[in-house]
Amino acid sequence: MARVDIGMRARKPMLTVDEQIEHLKSRGVKFELYSEDAAASYLEHANNYLRVAAYRKLYSRQVDGASSGSYVNLDFEDLVELSSIDRRLREALLAAAIDVEHFARIELLRRCGEHSEDGYSIVADYLESVSPSQRFRIEGALDARGGSGRAHDEYSGDLIAHYAGAHPIWVFLEVVEFGVLVDLWRYCSGRWGEQSMRDEHYVLKSVKALRNACAHNSLIVNGFTSAAANASYQVSRSIAISLAENGMPKTKSRRAKLKNLRVAQIAATLYSVNAFCELDTTRVRHARRMGDVRSYAEGCGVLSRANDGIVSFFDFVWKMVDIWLSVE
Repeated sequence: MARVDIGMRARKPMLTVDEQIEHLKSRGVKFELYSEDAAASYLEHANNYLRVAAYRKLYSRQVDGASSGSYVNLDFEDLVELSSIDRRLREALLAAAIDVEHFARIELLRRCGEHSEDGYSIVADYLESVSPSQRFRIEGALDARGGSGRAHDEYSGDLIAHYAGAHPIWVFLEVVEFGVLVDLWRYCSGRWGEQSMRDEHYVLKSVKALRNACAHNSLIVNGFTSAAANASYQVSRSIAISLAENGMPKTKSRRAKLKNLRVAQIAATLYSVNAFCELDTTRVRHARRMGDVRSYAEGCGVLSRANDGIVSFFDFVWKMVDIWLSVE
């Protein structure tokens, strides 16, 4: 019973829009550039409090005095503009990740041809190599999507059903999820003895993680801070070499930025557009998308008002865009 009482005391009440604004004001958020009336309309019709307030973590707080705990130089307009920049960045990165996935499938199929795979044995051998639980999950998902029940896949179910029990690689690559593709890439690196594919596998894992975050509309920019989650891995060798060859050597500043998990995943995605998407038209399309995000962000007032920490993260992203998605 005591545990229930503790949980009840920890619960926060659902605030009205007016109470949300008052709460922000109590934390030092100003409404000089963005009126309270406009903020109320924004919170009621355009965004929710939890998402817009998430960008507060990018700003420092007063550490002493009567205003201790209040955010420094933070106006509600800054939160609105950061949210808008974030949305545009998510959309551009999602489009890039989707194309990376597409071209990675094409590339793996091409390499199967180079290694004279018959198309069926490689799929069978891969499924034999994974754990029983993983195989059950992969095959179970395909059976459900290709079946006639409620889980039938309207878009690829008939294709799955046509090859039920023996999917050739050209079909398997078309119907499995990105995570399975990435794991198959890992398997092929060992099957063919190609160490470079092992490195590419880790890069694609990062692209997949960012793709999933963007597809689920997760915030990205609110993690542009040194206090955000760190990557549990070092940047891949191919990315490190590419950065160094393009004027971004291994420095303390570069290590610090790439230590940030979100920035590391963005780096993997931008690099992969350049590495996997061989069509110039594809790279140009993504370069223009990222250029539009950059133009919009630099046209907002928030980056001119923001602290150096926030600006440095954006500058690092733009530099990576210039390296891997420059338009001549």
